[in-house]
Amino acid sequence: NKNMPVMNAEPGNLLGLNKQKYSGLAHKKAVDVHVTINGKKENIIMTAKAMRGASKRSGKNFFADTGVSKGGKTVKTLARLIRFRPDLASEATAKYNKVKRSLKK
Repeated sequence: NKNMPVMNAEPGNLLGLNKQKYSGLAHKKAVDVHVTINGKKENIIMTAKAMRGASKRSGKNFFADTGVSKGGKTVKTLARLIRFRPDLASEATAKYNKVKRSLKK
């Protein structure tokens, strides 16, 4: 359908939309907020594109993961993300809140 947005599942894509602004591969400052599961423990992870040249060239270290605290309203890691990509501040905060809400049981 022409009126439906084109979606994308690439790593580092914040909203899953096929736009350069959100792209994890095309944009030089890609960010993402997602959940990882280690056994029974669930962690909120912020992913950003690696800043060091050697990390970028090797495929396995293309993205750098940082854990985000589930408690408190102000999160230092999320504040760092907002400084990294101020244009995505509202989208990143909204996604963090959705992920955090999904973990409540």
